[in-house]
Amino acid sequence: MITNQVVSRIPTNRKIIALTFDIANGNKVPVRMLSLLKRKGVKSATFFVTGIWVRSYPRIARLIVQHGYEIASHGNRHQDYRKHSNIWIAKEVKVARKSINQATGIMTNMIRTPGGEMNARVIQKLQSMNQTIVHWDVDSLDWKLTDVKEIVDRVVPHARKGSNVLLHASDPWTQSLKAVPLIIKGLSQKGYRFVTVSDLLRGTKNYNKKAH
Repeated sequence: MITNQVVSRIPTNRKIIALTFDIANGNKVPVRMLSLLKRKGVKSATFFVTGIWVRSYPRIARLIVQHGYEIASHGNRHQDYRKHSNIWIAKEVKVARKSINQATGIMTNMIRTPGGEMNARVIQKLQSMNQTIVHWDVDSLDWKLTDVKEIVDRVVPHARKGSNVLLHASDPWTQSLKAVPLIIKGLSQKGYRFVTVSDLLRGTKNYNKKAH
């Protein structure tokens, strides 16, 4: 659902879904995931990336944008914001935004907190910085599960109109590369189209042009 604080599922009557990918580690799986999405004809997806990762792999960050995908913040370091002060959070958010901007030219105001962890204080702080906080309503657990069928079964039967699906494109989780094609196929067969989180938030007026 969408509240005045955190975005998860965005209610809509259209059969549209946002595939979202978190990246915090490595360069092999991220590049392969981009190639996979392009090969499968998925033209819209949203990637949440950490500042540290962007500074390590600015070329891949640029590649995300060049492929036409949306890039947003996953914080600077992959640490639980609940365990840190508001001053620390503010610095981390600003550093991540600056790193993404320097690599890609994009100044994002969209963030997914590391691990999706947050509480009322963290939410209030991020909102005070004009950040759109994006969570999810469908969790693939692809970072944890190794059985591809199990990953797919956590997504395809449970996705709904306007869902935000949590996936990963980080090393060393190659199981994501095996599960995503099956997820794309399963959702496509159900008549779903793929859009970015921003498309959903904007009312998806351009989804026909950009969706799979």
